[in-house]
Amino acid sequence: MQATALISFDETYRVRVLDPDVYDDTVRLKEESSTYCERISQMIGAGDEAVSKIEKQAKNIEEIKLAAIGQRNKLSATRESQAKEEKELKQKVLERQEELERLKAEFDSLCKVRDEQESMIEKLAEHAM
Repeated sequence: MQATALISFDETYRVRVLDPDVYDDTVRLKEESSTYCERISQMIGAGDEAVSKIEKQAKNIEEIKLAAIGQRNKLSATRESQAKEEKELKQKVLERQEELERLKAEFDSLCKVRDEQESMIEKLAEHAM
């Protein structure tokens, strides 16, 4: 099989080896390919930008999450501290109540002794007269 080459001239009188229809199709395909490549490049750029924004947002979310965990831990520690302090204060109140009861009993006992001594002094004063 022998290929025949068709030589022609275009409208600017340039020598063309391809059939004018094939040449026009080739030029159109080249332009479409160029447009397609530009669109792909734009899509890649948009994708990269979206990924960048998502990564930035993920970083912000992670920072907020860590701050929230820190606040939760701080709150938990504060609650534990408050519970411990409350327990200690209740224990002090109990100790003070026990001391108050003991002092009341001691006071009552001393009042009784005083009354007995005053009574004894009165009896002795009556006998001495």
